[in-house]
Amino acid sequence: MVFGKLFGKKKKAETPVTDSTPDDWNRADQQPAVEDGPGSVCFQNLDITHACDSGTTILDAAIAAGIDLNHYCGGMASCGSCMVTVVSGKVSDLDDMEEATLDVVLEDDRDRLGCQCRVLGPVTVIVPPQD
Repeated sequence: MVFGKLFGKKKKAETPVTDSTPDDWNRADQQPAVEDGPGSVCFQNLDITHACDSGTTILDAAIAAGIDLNHYCGGMASCGSCMVTVVSGKVSDLDDMEEATLDVVLEDDRDRLGCQCRVLGPVTVIVPPQD
């Protein structure tokens, strides 16, 4: 009883407890895939080409092709470790979150985050040396 008088009644939470990661964390999922034919990614410096659906992220294509492309943040566009250089092909537009991360790690105008950049047709990329 004394505890209740000192600290008052505990109020009900007004908002439900949710997972700390919002459902829309991956901004690449918010961009519509504008197809330019069937997708594929040629990892030029590794001599590997992987066919994929148009709209697939470069990171997902790399994983499916058996390429160990770094992605320390789990594909959340915050670390820049999955950066690749797009040599040719049509890819999704750069969004604000990807641009903010690239501002820190950018080396070339063609650099993109593999976790956010979606393939919109045949694409050729260069993967930097991995750890």
